[in-house]
Parts: sequence; C-alpha cells; structure tokens
Amino acid sequence: MNAAIRVAVCDDARAVKTFLRTVLEEEGDMEVVLAASTGGELLDSLAGSEPDILLLDLLLPDVPEPAKLVRRIRELSPATAILLMSNMPPSALEREAQRLATDGWTCKAHKPEQLRKAVHAAIAARDQPHPSGGATAT
Repeated sequence: MNAAIRVAVCDDARAVKTFLRTVLEEEGDMEVVLAASTGGELLDSLAGSEPDILLLDLLLPDVPEPAKLVRRIRELSPATAILLMSNMPPSALEREAQRLATDGWTCKAHKPEQLRKAVHAAIAARDQPHPSGGATAT
C-alpha cells in the first residue's frame, strides 16, 4: 500500500477546514497533517510538517499580498504542491493561480470528488510543471 498523501490546509474558516479534513481523509489515501487559520500560523508550522500538498485559501485576512506568502511557502517547503482555493468565480481564480504560479486551483464549492481530483492534479502538476509556468485547471 502506498503512503498517504500528506495534506496541509490553510483557511480562516473552521467549517472549511473541518469539511476538507473529512472529505480528504474519508478514503484513507490522504492525511491532513497541518491545519492553519492564518498565513503566519502556516509559515510557523510548515517546515516541520513536510506536506505533499497545501490547500491555500486565497483570501486570508492576515495576508494582504498572497504572492509574498506563496514565495515564502516555496522557500520553506519547495517540494510541496500548492492548490489555491477560493469562492471567487472560476475564471478569476484561475487567473490568480496562474499569476501566483501555484500548481492548481479549486473552488471551495466543488463537490468532494472534484476536490479530491484537484488535489491529485496539483500534485501531478508539481511533478511535471505546466508549460506556461502557471496553474493547471482543476
């Protein structure tokens, strides 16, 4: 059996973190190893957790410039795939994910199976960079 995918989640809404943990861990192939509520909390905890993927809320109250946070995440955990999440319209979210050079994006309103598919696609994108250097559509 393969090792579980190690997932970090950063979202300021407790309900979202609980939902993500439930959806991602229900099939036994993913384990949420870090759940942060702020960008600062994420950075403080990231180095020791070594997640395979980070599900990152685009609109964190303590992060006025998401690009700086993404750069810092890449410095602390370069092998971690970053999946950008938001409730904004998909076209706007995709543009932001490309601008920030994340490994993918997903709408928070997606169904559980779409969310799981987005996680796998972002990990694959991290292993095989997208030709444009931006995010893959998920």
